[in-house]
Amino acid sequence: MVCFSSSSFENANFEFDHLVKANCQAVSGIMYYITFTARSGDNALQTFCGKVWQKVMNKGTEVNVHPTMESTEETRGAIDLRERLEESEKQLTGEGNKVSRPKIQRIPAYMAEKLEFQRYYRTQIISFDPFQQSQGWLYKEAWAAMYLKHTNLKFDDLFRELTGEGGWSLKPMWDKLYDDHGHLYKDNVIVDGCCVLELLEKSDLSVDPEQELKISMDKLVRVHQDLLILDNQLPFQLLRLLCQDQEKLQKCLCNFLQVHGIQTAPKLPGKKTENEEVKVTVDGDDDEDPIHLLDYLRKALLMRDQHTFYKAINHKKMKRGSLHLRKYRIGTIRELKAAGIRVTKDSHNNSMYPSFKDGMLQLPELIVDGSTPHIFLNLVAYEMCPDFRNNFEISSFLVFMSSLIDQPEDVKELRMAGVIINELANDKEVADLFNKMDTILVPETPLFADVRDQIHSHFESKRGRIRMLSWMGEASNTFFRSPWTIIALLAATLGLVLTFIQTWFAIHPKS
Repeated sequence: MVCFSSSSFENANFEFDHLVKANCQAVSGIMYYITFTARSGDNALQTFCGKVWQKVMNKGTEVNVHPTMESTEETRGAIDLRERLEESEKQLTGEGNKVSRPKIQRIPAYMAEKLEFQRYYRTQIISFDPFQQSQGWLYKEAWAAMYLKHTNLKFDDLFRELTGEGGWSLKPMWDKLYDDHGHLYKDNVIVDGCCVLELLEKSDLSVDPEQELKISMDKLVRVHQDLLILDNQLPFQLLRLLCQDQEKLQKCLCNFLQVHGIQTAPKLPGKKTENEEVKVTVDGDDDEDPIHLLDYLRKALLMRDQHTFYKAINHKKMKRGSLHLRKYRIGTIRELKAAGIRVTKDSHNNSMYPSFKDGMLQLPELIVDGSTPHIFLNLVAYEMCPDFRNNFEISSFLVFMSSLIDQPEDVKELRMAGVIINELANDKEVADLFNKMDTILVPETPLFADVRDQIHSHFESKRGRIRMLSWMGEASNTFFRSPWTIIALLAATLGLVLTFIQTWFAIHPKS
């Protein structure tokens, strides 16, 4: 579509003269700004400003041209700003939002800037960023070669699938998958995808990965941790392209979950065509492919039907959610125990949802090892991505658990109840880990708020007993925290006893 800002030029014919200047800007696609001169029928030279907008997701190209005249009602800058704001509003509330889908994004800055979290957001061995030099490039290319060899995939066929007939740029479908796809190259995409599939295929419990992948076990553990990092994800459509066998792909994903202690895997839906419309991903959409491996891990952790939980609390009159970010301060395990609350392991091993009923708090089984912070912190970062609509289940669960765990004694109670399986050195390391992650703030969600409110109501009915135990706990921490404080307490007690005896005999001397 070509149009003029001034109606007096609509029927005029102009012949291009020369280009004055041109630039571009990324605005929901690419916007090209072109200033050029043209001559009219009477050979008069006129300067024009043209704007070519190439929209995202193959929505077409729009061209606008207007003369640079003093009588123009709106300057080009004002027009561009107005149209950009209107397009942003349209994407947020209108048609654009109906076909959106979470993309491969960067970790939110406010999460990545936390010094105590940075080590869990950086790759150690293998990186899929072409501009980041990783020490695992030899493993990546060798594993890709192994996969291509035993699957008999042809490079030419893969190139055509990615770019079409000829050309070096990837198909427009990749615009839907990456927040920033400007650095993607078909060679890197193929190598990365084949590398991941070979790694997952050889991670089966019946296979010796050290022998098959030619890598030491300590490095292999770090490679699997690299697959958890949000910045290091590959689109699931790429894995589907490189592994056409649905059953084999499902097995690879099961191996991925088993590496991290998850035994139940969500079943993959049927393959979708490239041009099929994709919906906004919302929790509970089981008919949609995962976005990437981290998204699949999250789906596995939240497999139990959450609609059952929300249906159970919908009949209650919930208070309006606060706009403030907060932590769920519930009380430590020792405080719950003092209030008569029993903590048990939930019989449903495929759920992250706690439940409270009749003085019993049921928690899911949780394996705590060296990969636990990588899993939780990257899932939290994923839930914080602006284009991912979710109920912050993983973030809320982490805040919930951080409230329950304060000291190693709390970890011990959870371990004795079968809730925590500690694969770290001791209970203190687990307590320190959850205390480190206790800086996360999340919006209040109905499910966790309901559990918190029930526990607080139980606390109110046991307030006196809790206060007494709290005094006893403070006394214990003050006088029995180390052997020296115990010796000092015994010495002071003995001194008081001897002083009392001396005073008694002074008042009542023997006759």
